[in-house]
Amino acid sequence: MKKMFFLFILIYAFGFHLQAQTISRAGFDVNVYNPSAKQFFDRYKNIDHIVIFYDKRDIATIEIFFRGKPQPTFGERYTLTFDGDLYLFRKKYGKFPFPNPTTAKLTNFQGIGKITDVNVIYNLTTTMQRDSLVHHFNFYTFEGNTEPLLGPADYRPTFKGDILKLTKKLEQDFKNWKPIAITDSMIIITGLVEKNGTIGKLKLIEGKPSVYSNKVLEFMSREATSWLPRVDGGGKRPWNVRISVRVNKDNSMKVSIL
Repeated sequence: MKKMFFLFILIYAFGFHLQAQTISRAGFDVNVYNPSAKQFFDRYKNIDHIVIFYDKRDIATIEIFFRGKPQPTFGERYTLTFDGDLYLFRKKYGKFPFPNPTTAKLTNFQGIGKITDVNVIYNLTTTMQRDSLVHHFNFYTFEGNTEPLLGPADYRPTFKGDILKLTKKLEQDFKNWKPIAITDSMIIITGLVEKNGTIGKLKLIEGKPSVYSNKVLEFMSREATSWLPRVDGGGKRPWNVRISVRVNKDNSMKVSIL
């Protein structure tokens, strides 16, 4: 085993988004025996492993890798902070034994000093296998000061309005649509955000076409019109977004955007 560059104690803690220029300093894996997912892997024998990414205290994204030769191949990605992906994941795989996020609290970083004295941060990914969890820890230090450094922009399209106000307006309109049949309590639509921040080409991608889904499409084309476009190193460009709309049992609604 290679010489460790740090001492650590396992506790419940969570990773960080990296907001400034950083230097990777070290990393290590912790393998924990965990048979809780065995039944899941027995049911889906084509799945090799699942990689879980965290955002602070929450599971943010999962990637599913399928068995392949000479090595497993990437198959599916679900962004669980998007209500539509959470729905699709549960629809396909049902109840899933997600692990409790566990990371390490460093007490000392050899050659650097106490963690409280330096800008050391860490993040975590967990690989779920048939009978074990492999927690992978990456450790970074800030380069120079902690101010974010300018670099190539890379942003997804962002809705410029207030999503809560948009939801309340949709709820009010929904009351006026009654009585109409709700065939699907969750629908997902996609649209193209243009470089000028407008949205078009809205279409239904999850749920049955109905009077209700048509009205939601009309609502979004009328009310969700102002966006910040996708920006990357090549400048502004058209980019697809997904919008999910869920009707709860009390007739309240949830709108989620990715």
